[in-house]
Amino acid sequence: MSYFTEILADSGDGFRALDVDVRDASDLDDLVDTMRSAAGEDGEAIAVIEHEDEWFGLVRLSENNEVKVFLSDLAAVEASPFAEIFADFLDARPDAYEAEPEEDFGAEEVEADDTDDEDDEEVEMLEFDPDAEWGGDADIYADRGVPAATLIEQVEAHRSDPARVVAHIGETVGFADQLEAAR
Repeated sequence: MSYFTEILADSGDGFRALDVDVRDASDLDDLVDTMRSAAGEDGEAIAVIEHEDEWFGLVRLSENNEVKVFLSDLAAVEASPFAEIFADFLDARPDAYEAEPEEDFGAEEVEADDTDDEDDEEVEMLEFDPDAEWGGDADIYADRGVPAATLIEQVEAHRSDPARVVAHIGETVGFADQLEAAR
């Protein structure tokens, strides 16, 4: 599976793809600085990161220098090469002991150990997690026609096709054609 990354800038007359590699960023501040210098002082920019059939991340730098991030699957991001960029969002998840009642903690892990490991591991790697936890700002594009509820609904309905969700956002916001051309 491969990664797709792109930074798009909106200068007022539409979005344009920028010749910048998201993978060069060492952390979120570095990525935002790169977006800011590429987009200009008054422009808006978005960084799109997709991992084929698994997750996507959006980083929006708005005209007023507000930064919003949305990640469709925190566990998948944490296991990716982009984990360092989104470390602040991954650390915000509740720990397992905080999320589960004390008497149930570890019950599922014991049951999982009784299964046939090789076959189950292969199947597990190919399946997406229907209960994956998203993170960040679901209202990332609420002001541009994608309310938080719609974004979350799209993520939950199309977990195995993150590009579809990003395309829906792009169509509404206005960067779908430029994103598709960059692919």
